[in-house]
Amino acid sequence: MTDRDKKRLDELEVKTAYLLARQDEQSAKMHQITARLAYIEARQYRLMKEIGIKPENLDTAETARMDAQSINLLAIPEQRLN
Repeated sequence: MTDRDKKRLDELEVKTAYLLARQDEQSAKMHQITARLAYIEARQYRLMKEIGIKPENLDTAETARMDAQSINLLAIPEQRLN
């Protein structure tokens, strides 16, 4: 193996180590985000139960349609103001 090959191999090892470190960093961030999301979902579920909303009804097509309709009704006056 020539000196050039050794130098190139060393460069590749440094890049590989950098990429692995970045991957670990991104993985840690993803785990942190996932933990926060789980906390937010649990908190949302508790709050919904406290105010009398059945959380299991949120994933129905009817609820999605009603939400979309409410959002559209809220957006119309805003568009008229612009």
